[in-house]
Amino acid sequence: MSVAAGARTPISRMAGQVLRVLVHNYDGTRCAAPPRLHLLTVADMAPTRHYADQGYAWAILAACFFMYMLLLGSIKSFGILYSEILSTTDNGAGSTALIGSTASFVQSLTGPFAILLAVRFSFRLVCFLGGVCLCVGYVCSAFTQDVVYWYLTYSIIAGVGYGLAYVPCTTVINYYFERNRALANGIVLSASGVGGFLFPHLYRLLIDNYTLSGAMVILGGVMLNVCVAAAFLRQPLEFSGSQDSNDTKANNSRGVPQTCKDVLCGKICVCNNDVLRDCRFLFMSLAFCLTALSYSAYFYTFPSFLEAENVGKSTTVFIFSLTGACEIFARVAMGWCTDMKFLSPACIYGLCMVVSGIATLIVPLIRTRTVYYVYAVIVGIFPGSFYALMSVILLETIALKNLPSAYAITTIFIAVFSLLGIPCLGWVEDLTKSWNNVFYITGILQLLAAVVALTVSRCFATPVSERDVAIEREYGDAADDKLIKSRIE
Repeated sequence: MSVAAGARTPISRMAGQVLRVLVHNYDGTRCAAPPRLHLLTVADMAPTRHYADQGYAWAILAACFFMYMLLLGSIKSFGILYSEILSTTDNGAGSTALIGSTASFVQSLTGPFAILLAVRFSFRLVCFLGGVCLCVGYVCSAFTQDVVYWYLTYSIIAGVGYGLAYVPCTTVINYYFERNRALANGIVLSASGVGGFLFPHLYRLLIDNYTLSGAMVILGGVMLNVCVAAAFLRQPLEFSGSQDSNDTKANNSRGVPQTCKDVLCGKICVCNNDVLRDCRFLFMSLAFCLTALSYSAYFYTFPSFLEAENVGKSTTVFIFSLTGACEIFARVAMGWCTDMKFLSPACIYGLCMVVSGIATLIVPLIRTRTVYYVYAVIVGIFPGSFYALMSVILLETIALKNLPSAYAITTIFIAVFSLLGIPCLGWVEDLTKSWNNVFYITGILQLLAAVVALTVSRCFATPVSERDVAIEREYGDAADDKLIKSRIE
């Protein structure tokens, strides 16, 4: 099929004109019948991604929502497994916490390779493989009572599954939304709240009726539904031709890792500048690490803390699930507030950390059920919303073409903090025989994250060069050209 010579002009230079395209046979010969004319209006030629914020983008959003609910719901409910393992084995809090923290580390370490595979092949395939690994890891964990083997079955096998599905799921949505990007991220991340509300009850129900081993088998089947959600994903137009040499060059310039060497060596560059040299990006990554460590510690320590306070298992699950229920609405509201531009995303994030840090410091000082209920709600609203702001804040420091690489690097930083930090918090409880110091430490970490975020937002300007803007516009035009050709065909 050939296109009229005028179609070779860049789309952004043809606004206000009508493009008449002569349709030929696939072999290049002119059709026997009079050629059909396809009229592309001004709206068709606008230099924006036409598939964004409409049509199948909402199906992508629904699939990512369901997948994220399964992933984060199970991750956040590990505290139920954690307290169950502590009560049925002689392992200490630190060594048992190492199961979950190692899984988080493996998940984040897998992230860059997941992006590499998603770009090279497809987001759908990578997320599908992640669901298979999750099922295998959970089911294999059911056949061992030795916690040491859980490091292999849960921490490594299931951890790889989380990594393969998590990063592509949270990244692909940004290529299908522009105007409502923060809202879309908030909706997807609110699925974490849905999972955080439902899965603790599911875990408790399965453990009480089928013991820990039976529950892990059933949960393995539940996690296989990640494959169902992955089947609805489509490859973004930016990466739809990544196997071609020209598109490979474009992907390299977008900062997307193309080889394992790029991932291992950290050579993820944009405009010849490594994102790791961006001070603003590094400081915000530090703040994210402090928040993620304290936020993850809540899901490990709070259920055990409540059981130590003799609250009761059913009440513990109910209080614990309040956090997830609040996240359902808080993350969407946080995305909406960010889109309204009342405050910068970094300022909103910093204020959330201040509220959460103060509340965390109060919990061990005032030990009443009312305080526990209020604290669970605060965690769901404030620190629970920082994931909804994470991509948006990163996009203030780096260009969209760098988002997959920057997101993967940030998750690796978070994984290292969690791998080292969460077991240390467990060992603090082993030494002191109390969870009080754990609350003090995590509260201080959240306040430090607030200081870093607020300082960075006031002292650093967003480094967006004219070259970055030109390259971003060029990729938008390239995506439009692909879309127009697909319509003509």
